[in-house]
Amino acid sequence: MAASVARGALNLRANLSRPIAFVRKIPWTAASREMREHFAQFGHVRKCILPFDKQTGFHRGMGWILFSSEEELQNALQQENHIIDGVKLQVHAQKPKVLQGDQTSDEEKDL
Repeated sequence: MAASVARGALNLRANLSRPIAFVRKIPWTAASREMREHFAQFGHVRKCILPFDKQTGFHRGMGWILFSSEEELQNALQQENHIIDGVKLQVHAQKPKVLQGDQTSDEEKDL
């Protein structure tokens, strides 16, 4: 019985939405610092993740911004144009992942 309660708690934790923005179309000239500075106008940026391509040494043109609150995320999503280095970014709310049992996603580990 204790195992089923623990699994239920893990499933609940995995389903809770966190204030994360998924950002696409990031220009290769933009750095994590610039992303933080841009999104800081909407609230406190707890974490900025830009995954790098090992072969090219550049980031992959997408990333995640973790805000401190849902309100800050909504402020960022309400802005129509996010432009960095002359490129319009695509900003969306990160969709919560539904995990089974003991599974954790790579994103969950990173954030």
